[in-house]
Amino acid sequence: NYRGITSLCSCSKVLELIMCDYLMFNCRNYITFEQHGFVAGRSVTTNLMEFVTTCFNSMSEGLQVDAVYTDLKAAFDRIDHDIALMKFAKLGFSSRICSWLESYLKGRRLQVKIGSSLSVEFSNWSGVPQGS
Repeated sequence: NYRGITSLCSCSKVLELIMCDYLMFNCRNYITFEQHGFVAGRSVTTNLMEFVTTCFNSMSEGLQVDAVYTDLKAAFDRIDHDIALMKFAKLGFSSRICSWLESYLKGRRLQVKIGSSLSVEFSNWSGVPQGS
């Protein structure tokens, strides 16, 4: 499981941070308190602490505890660009923002180099662009 390496210029990094803050601010009402992944200040540890507390409280009251956990390992590496863009449009982001996101995600060409072997170029239709 290798991830490519790309260096973005400082201007691009700043623009990414601004856009990330904008998107997170505008999506804040869609992120539930129970979500721990991909949320600042929350993690696997905070999730586990909350789960253990819930289990302890429930078991103290004689209640049954059931849990189903899913692991979205490398979720951003697999997100389909078309689906992501459709979701942003459905969330009510302007066509201008959706167009900018589309130009950021689509049309990228990649190559893989291992040792002295270099693959042919190929299109990337999923995942967050490398260096992001």
